[in-house]
Amino acid sequence: MYSNLSMMPKICLSTLTAILLPLAFTPEMMMAQTINFKPPSGGAPKTTTGAATRDQSCLIDSSQPNKKTLPILPQSNYGLTISSRPEFLIFKTKSTAKQIFLSLESEDEEQVYQTFLPLSSDVGFVKINFPSQAPDLVVNKKYKWTMTFICGKALRPDSPAIAGWIQRTAQSQALTTKLRAASPVDRVVIYGENGIWYDMISELYRLQKQTPTNPTLSKAWEKLLKDHVVQSSESVTIFK
Repeated sequence: MYSNLSMMPKICLSTLTAILLPLAFTPEMMMAQTINFKPPSGGAPKTTTGAATRDQSCLIDSSQPNKKTLPILPQSNYGLTISSRPEFLIFKTKSTAKQIFLSLESEDEEQVYQTFLPLSSDVGFVKINFPSQAPDLVVNKKYKWTMTFICGKALRPDSPAIAGWIQRTAQSQALTTKLRAASPVDRVVIYGENGIWYDMISELYRLQKQTPTNPTLSKAWEKLLKDHVVQSSESVTIFK
């Protein structure tokens, strides 16, 4: 043992910090600070107005008048994906609809695909899978997707609908390499840095659903939605 304090080896504060920091901060804990969605510059469709008109009565929950069914998209209603078969995320209020009519059309209004899909009875965030029978999205082509809610026995001209725009972007070799080596949390950050909305929101939603008690993931999820999805001019909330 050391006979006096002066003989004890001195540990530099910076060295101690370097030792402790990896133990104190995990990627999940830092996520709320590091996730940052950067909207892509240029390339937006000629119009990005979403379909939120028509009779909305079957989508209205009288007990929660400050909530409405809407697509989970940036305020521009337009987002990128690197997937040929992306997932669509919506926020759904209480509804009598049991089916949706999904249509996909090109920027020049040419019909690409149409189909009927079952609609979950769940209230809140609902994931809509891109149908396996649908054609792959073409790189650099813009599409408008529309989900029309079938509230009665059949599709009607005044059936309520929501819509959004999507564009599949080319995936560079550098991005492929980064994503392959990244953890699930890091992938969310990478998608955000590259303006890839659909993949980012889908991955983050999956993560926070897997660990609903993780407060940092929940905070990152809510911050992303508040910063980019919910317009401050609307008295609408999609939180508890």
